[in-house]
Amino acid sequence: MIGLVGEASAQDAIYNWSGSYVGVEGGYAHSSVDFDADTTNFDGSHQKDGYLGGIYAGHDWQNGKFVYGVVGDFDFVGMHDTEFGQVDFLGKGEAYTYDVDWVATARLRAGYTATDHLLVYATGGVAAGHFQATSYDRPFFAPVGSTSKFSGVKVGGVIGAGAEYALAPNWSLKGEYLHYAFDKIEPGPGGTAGASFRPSLDTVKFGVAYRF
Repeated sequence: MIGLVGEASAQDAIYNWSGSYVGVEGGYAHSSVDFDADTTNFDGSHQKDGYLGGIYAGHDWQNGKFVYGVVGDFDFVGMHDTEFGQVDFLGKGEAYTYDVDWVATARLRAGYTATDHLLVYATGGVAAGHFQATSYDRPFFAPVGSTSKFSGVKVGGVIGAGAEYALAPNWSLKGEYLHYAFDKIEPGPGGTAGASFRPSLDTVKFGVAYRF
């Protein structure tokens, strides 16, 4: 009898990842934008470091040691403008700014329970972000310069991997790496002819979730 009770208690103690959850997250962000134009001295990759933070929510299903689910998040990005170019004291030359304000994702994730309380997983899906970009150009022969601007949402994709640890029946901690890649930004008429910005973002995030 005592053995049966002990066995039942051990089975009850096995953690079940199935269910919904909400959480808060924050961490490090590395922004990279590949720039190109018809004629420019500043084509190539321009980078900046910052931070991000926000919320996430999802739902998991468990089948044996395998866990699969859906998750979405929204993060504000704290990062000063990425600036590059060169303009002389007469205002002649080329100059560019680029910034990302927020990012959001809708993803699938699939993982394996290395232990009852430790889940390792891969994830991927769609991403959206709000960006701002400007292009200024004044050739040496031109009497005035011109500027083109973009401010809006771009979509793209996101992939990554992470690990989550169950602290208690209703709480868990996660660490996660995500790589985002977005559609090309073209500010439009004005500025440097053919100017385009191709954004990407790498993040390392930590979060705590309440699981229902």
